[in-house]
Amino acid sequence: SRLGDGAATAGPASRLAVAEEYIGRHLSDPALSAGRVAEAVGVSARQLSRIFEPSGVSPSRRILELRLARAREQLADDGSRRLTVAEIAHRWGFASQAHFTRVFGDRFGHTPGAIRPGR
Repeated sequence: SRLGDGAATAGPASRLAVAEEYIGRHLSDPALSAGRVAEAVGVSARQLSRIFEPSGVSPSRRILELRLARAREQLADDGSRRLTVAEIAHRWGFASQAHFTRVFGDRFGHTPGAIRPGR
């Protein structure tokens, strides 16, 4: 769903805020992509990349970083002990546990299971 005409005519800082808000609301959707964010904000994928340039990360990288952070928080939460790593990965938009485990290890330096409570 597109976010209204004001997003397309707003300045880069406000379009970045709109994009970030859209990403936050759709983070658990496995189909979330830079293309979908661009469409929602009302800009091209290239323009969205330009909007994200000052932040130092691409839109796709921002999505990945936020998903990893949320998954890490949930993995460390004692209240989520009953959930498997695969369930948490899926909950935050990762289609594959293997991919999640690889990118999690690359980002944090250990496996997702290593931060589970009681480890």
